[in-house]
Amino acid sequence: MSLYSGSETTSTSSRAMDIESSSKRRRMRLTLVVLLALCFGFILQISQAFAAQWVLSRVSGKVYLVAADVEAMRAKRGMVLNPGFTIVTHSGRALVSRGEETISVGPNTSVALSKYRSNESKTTLLQRAGTVVVDVAKRSRPHFTVETPFMAAVVKGTKFEVKVTPKTARVDVERGLVQVSDFVSGDYADVGPGQSAYSAPEEAPGLRVAGAVQPTVQQGAKQKPSFETPAYAKAAAKAASKSASRNGNSSANAGRENSNAGGNGKGNGSSNSGRGNSNAGGNGNGNGNSNSGSGNSNAGGNGNGNGNSNSGGGNSNAGGNGNGNGRGNSN
Repeated sequence: MSLYSGSETTSTSSRAMDIESSSKRRRMRLTLVVLLALCFGFILQISQAFAAQWVLSRVSGKVYLVAADVEAMRAKRGMVLNPGFTIVTHSGRALVSRGEETISVGPNTSVALSKYRSNESKTTLLQRAGTVVVDVAKRSRPHFTVETPFMAAVVKGTKFEVKVTPKTARVDVERGLVQVSDFVSGDYADVGPGQSAYSAPEEAPGLRVAGAVQPTVQQGAKQKPSFETPAYAKAAAKAASKSASRNGNSSANAGRENSNAGGNGKGNGSSNSGRGNSNAGGNGNGNGNSNSGSGNSNAGGNGNGNGNSNSGGGNSNAGGNGNGNGRGNSN
């Protein structure tokens, strides 16, 4: 009897140990799954954050990253282009990538990623000089902007090139649609594949376009660029001066029109009367004269004619028209 009892005790103890061991394994597996999920989520978060950043994927020659209160540093592959930083190339080139989207920066170029207008959903480049080629994914809303000292290009998704010199800016579109706006004039146009838009405000204000089928230029609101250059300041001042001159001429013409309200041309009208009433009017270059001792006298001269009337009493009307002379006398 005691033998069976001991065997049952041993069996029960073994089962309890198995159950506890199995429970521990389940807890370990659960802990491992949780840790793996956390790690995966962390990695995914990092990858998403990294994917939202613009990264230098290729650098050749002398290329620098510059920012306010930061010492200029030599750009290297793998560096992140943070908002507020400017890429400056001399003889070098750089390719900045975000997933499948790219920004190709040519030699002698200065282009910054706007600190205040760039985030996960929107990108704004501020290009002072040089050449930039942009290839970005298509989205339902405009999400990419390149601003120069003279005009801005806003896109939903496209491939286009922007060239900036000290006095000009030009956009050439290879794919998609780009809305280009001229700051000084307010002109804007939707520029498509094979078309271009050009701004040179010192040469001639306004947006100039080209292409097999030229884009339609429309009038919009004038804008002020994020950064001013001497060329923009000069062009803006010139445009303001022309506008003020046009307004001044309009006022002067209005004044001249009002000053002629009392009389017309160079006509002279005079009347002399001892008693009674006398009316004389002169239009054009004509002269009208009337002399009356008493009564009423009316004389008028039109054109280059002269009309004279003399009356001792009563009424007298005389008129001369054209280039002839007319005289009427009555007693």
